[in-house]
Amino acid sequence: MIKKILHFLARLLLLLLLTALVLGGILLYNLQMNKSFITTFYTVTVDKPVEDLRIVLLSDLHLSEYGTDNADLVRKVRNLAPDLIAVAGDMDIDTDPDYSLVLSLMRQLVDIAPVYYAPGNHEWAARYANGCDAIFDDIEATGVHWMNGTYEDAVINGKKLRIGGFFEWPRAQLERENSRAVADALNDETNALDDVCTILICHCPEVLDTSLADEKFDLVLSGHAHGGQVRIGGQGLWSTSQGFLPKYTSGVNQMGESQVVISRGLGDSEPYPRIFNQPELVVVDVN
Repeated sequence: MIKKILHFLARLLLLLLLTALVLGGILLYNLQMNKSFITTFYTVTVDKPVEDLRIVLLSDLHLSEYGTDNADLVRKVRNLAPDLIAVAGDMDIDTDPDYSLVLSLMRQLVDIAPVYYAPGNHEWAARYANGCDAIFDDIEATGVHWMNGTYEDAVINGKKLRIGGFFEWPRAQLERENSRAVADALNDETNALDDVCTILICHCPEVLDTSLADEKFDLVLSGHAHGGQVRIGGQGLWSTSQGFLPKYTSGVNQMGESQVVISRGLGDSEPYPRIFNQPELVVVDVN
């Protein structure tokens, strides 16, 4: 009887050790993989006279650094030769008062192409909950177009665009009035937008399925979900605002009448690990 118990315990211990080795290997593999980013390309077709518009989308950097002062990231963006650069928020960490890395990155990016930056929940929390009163002004001072409940008309390389941006938290009423005003401006038929491509930068994609479900945008650029943190078979497992098995975490999504491109983000998502979910830089070619 004692031999059987000892034999069982030995097998159980061996199983636990093997499990620990496998899980440890997976964790180490992903920690190493997450030190670099991949570049993901999407092509989106709109019913507007826009040909060969290239947008590079960054989101959810969370103060991560690729090369000294993000030199590797900047070099990659430059080599992609974008017409414009969209930043979909959460480049900082809301509890870290030092966001100088974000400011330096923006100063480098504006030398490549026009940068349109809409805040995420981390920029908002830094400003309104954690005492970083100047963060919005500091980001705008780098030369980016600060899209905090605003929109702008632009002609970029001969392409007529109306670009708007805001932060709206799906679980609260934050900025609901401003987001509605921007949405209306991008949909206003009196402004003769038949030949103007409308682009919305919105950190949380879920609002296109809730409060803005009745709106139509040619293109929406989002982030926030971090790809669902852990990805298995192309499915993310969890998002802070969508819960388990979130629907909107990555890729090109048809939400109502809008095409929504969601970045899995560039950051390491601390304290939550990224598993089988390498950080990504997104390129959107619009035709």
